[in-house]
Amino acid sequence: MNHLIVFTFVLLLSFHTSASKFDAQINMVNFPQEHEAKVYQAIELIKKVVSSQEFKERILAHTYEGKKIFVDNKGLSNEQIYQLILDGSETLIPEKNGRMDVELELYQNTSNTIGYTYPHTTRIWMNSKYFNKYTPVQVADNLFHEWLHKLGFDHAIKYTLRRNYSVPYAIGYLMEELAHKHYRPSNVRLDSSLTEPVENLNVNQSL
Repeated sequence: MNHLIVFTFVLLLSFHTSASKFDAQINMVNFPQEHEAKVYQAIELIKKVVSSQEFKERILAHTYEGKKIFVDNKGLSNEQIYQLILDGSETLIPEKNGRMDVELELYQNTSNTIGYTYPHTTRIWMNSKYFNKYTPVQVADNLFHEWLHKLGFDHAIKYTLRRNYSVPYAIGYLMEELAHKHYRPSNVRLDSSLTEPVENLNVNQSL
């Protein structure tokens, strides 16, 4: 019994320690300088949410049809999904560095696509049609949703109620809900350590 208590304590301590160190390395492409502040704010919100106790508790307690599971979970338990997020172990960058490693490219399109990515790249495309009118909280939701694809999670293309319980959608919605609690519109923090210069690329989007 004592061994079980010690193991549980060590496991919880490990979760807490990892969460407190969660970070982000973001490269921005085609973002006008006046839009960069919104990205920085979104990243800070993501870091605060992931490091929070409530984020952990909500993911561990997430249910679908009465079971503590996510839809399209790759066979992982809620605890394993939470740990994968803390590890920051992306499919293309599997190192457990406790960090989001992505490139963001702002593009212009009149479609209803908010953003997208592909399995073979670390890049995430964000549609300026939505980005320009989104708050940092909404950007955090969209960015985290897309980043969860970088961890290997997917969802149905067409809308169903079930899709809302998939890892990208359910945790993306959770991110937006909790980010609201940390968001202060007047607080604009420019953290240059989050970004590195990236050469602008011309990419054709066809969705």
